[in-house]
Amino acid sequence: MSIIKCPECRGQVSTMAGTCPHCGTNISGNLRTCPSCGGYFLLTQDKCPECGAELEKEVEEQPVNPSPTPEQEKMEEKKKPHKSKGPIIIFSVILLILACAGYYYFNLQRMQKKEQADYERLEGITNPEFYQQFLIDYPDSKHYTEIEERMHVLQTEAEEWNQVLKNINRSSVSLFMQKHPNSLRQRTCEDMLDSIDWNEALAIGTEEAVTDYLTRHPKGRFVDDAAEQKNALLLAKVTPEEKALLRGTLEAFFSKAIAQQDIEAVKAAIPDTISFCGNSNANAETIIQYAQEKVAKDVIGLHYIIGQRMDVHKETLPNGNTGFAVEVNLQETISRSDTNQPSSNIYRVSALINQEQKIVRMNITK
Repeated sequence: MSIIKCPECRGQVSTMAGTCPHCGTNISGNLRTCPSCGGYFLLTQDKCPECGAELEKEVEEQPVNPSPTPEQEKMEEKKKPHKSKGPIIIFSVILLILACAGYYYFNLQRMQKKEQADYERLEGITNPEFYQQFLIDYPDSKHYTEIEERMHVLQTEAEEWNQVLKNINRSSVSLFMQKHPNSLRQRTCEDMLDSIDWNEALAIGTEEAVTDYLTRHPKGRFVDDAAEQKNALLLAKVTPEEKALLRGTLEAFFSKAIAQQDIEAVKAAIPDTISFCGNSNANAETIIQYAQEKVAKDVIGLHYIIGQRMDVHKETLPNGNTGFAVEVNLQETISRSDTNQPSSNIYRVSALINQEQKIVRMNITK
């Protein structure tokens, strides 16, 4: 006995049932198996409800000659020699039993193969609904207990996975991996962590962050991008020697060009013209005028100190060459003839300096 889907209404029914409990269709003795997929269909159906294969209806053979009359049957019986029908009946019964046994064995083998194929097909499937369907299709399966346990595990896992998807982050994904080390979603989790860590490295934008990504994911999807990013950061990195040269350039500019209003020092510190404090075409004379405006009648000296912390990064200049963008604090002390009235100011200096240590742009703001 096997539980199948009714070929008419698709409800669950036994192959030994007289009729379908759902739609009343005759079942027992009214079934055939599809030669294409092995599914069941009615003798009167010409298409398999499982795979749609075209089938030939079984038609009862009609006798060519009309049925004999009772008188004719009696005459024929008198003409025939009387023989015992016992051996024929016994032989027919044996043939029938053998045929039924063969059919049962063949059908059993087919169902067992189908069950095994469906069981193997569950490998790699995380949707618990497929496991539920297996239990419905094969209630007597030797794998029933195993599949039922796997189904319950996957149901719990699916609920927790949906929670992860609502708020994807390193913590939630890592926790899921710890709780379900044998989950088929492990690879998906690894890909998620790969993307999360790479995006974090890009957001931080430092060589250390990129190196940390490569350490965590030596075979990650973004290793090529990370290698390129690391090389770019290394090229953009400013050495201590370069920082010292930039500090010297700024100190010379403010201590001589501005503090002493030395036009030769200005010419040595800039190209012919630069962008200076809002003036996009400032020359040496423009900068000297800026310095002289700071010297009132009672001012006897200007003194400048470059801040200890200097932020520097490389930047592409308009001509395509690489320059240095500098951000630093500047302390200005004004000495006056009245020693009781000194004054000081703190400015923020933003400058762009080329490879020749010439200032090509500068803004000075409080």
